[in-house]
Amino acid sequence: MHEPRQPEGTPPPAGRGADDAAGPPDIAWLGVGKTYAGADGRPVHALADVDLAVEHGETLALIGTSGSGKTTLLRLANRLVEPDTGSVRVRDRDVRAVDAIALRRGMGYVIQSGGLFPHLDVTGNVGLLCRLEGWDAARTRARVDELLELVNLPPRRFGARRPAELSGGQRQRVGVARALALDPPILLMDEPFGALDPITRREVRMEFAALRREVRKTVLLVTHDLDEAFELGDRVALLDAGRLVQVGTESDLRERPANGFVARFVGGQTTGTAHG
Repeated sequence: MHEPRQPEGTPPPAGRGADDAAGPPDIAWLGVGKTYAGADGRPVHALADVDLAVEHGETLALIGTSGSGKTTLLRLANRLVEPDTGSVRVRDRDVRAVDAIALRRGMGYVIQSGGLFPHLDVTGNVGLLCRLEGWDAARTRARVDELLELVNLPPRRFGARRPAELSGGQRQRVGVARALALDPPILLMDEPFGALDPITRREVRMEFAALRREVRKTVLLVTHDLDEAFELGDRVALLDAGRLVQVGTESDLRERPANGFVARFVGGQTTGTAHG
């Protein structure tokens, strides 16, 4: 397998041990391109020749301008989108060689507002994948209770509530618990905190940072908030118009921007202002 080429000067991800460094990345995009038809019928290049990797145990945050391809890149990893060119590998296997359902059940997936089923209570939402995998009721309930405690939602208090009876932050915590139900090695998170008010967003973000240290997953995080990306990501990948502009740590992007676009983007995002 050829290794994805990173923008020049990209450092290795922070916080990885020797065992992690020896293995292949958990997710790799190799020369990936994706084109959609625009409203006027003209092609829109969502991604163009992107080479990027998420190393084992790393949290990589994707950020960029509106329409830069962040969510498309994430959805390529679980085959909600297929590339037109190049390939995507998850745990050293081409995703096209893996059954799509099996691939997705091997990853946690968290979206805005949790993506909960309104007709199911909290216990039903968190235990859904366990039931689909054929777990018995006792094993499922034990796992649900464990996860609700993990995300600070005591099951006796919250298990029987429907999503409409929860706050935005509580719904997002349930979404994270559900994503962890089958103990997947990889978490995909698409703007998971974007629908929350600033105070709740900050609280949930801090909780997730602590949770991440405890569960030790590989995480791909899409966000429009640069402060959030720097706080949660071991590295940040900045995209613009479907192209990968720079990958690195906060100090790399702030002190050694790859070009004027990076300098302007970082300079204009110092207070977490939304940016697409």
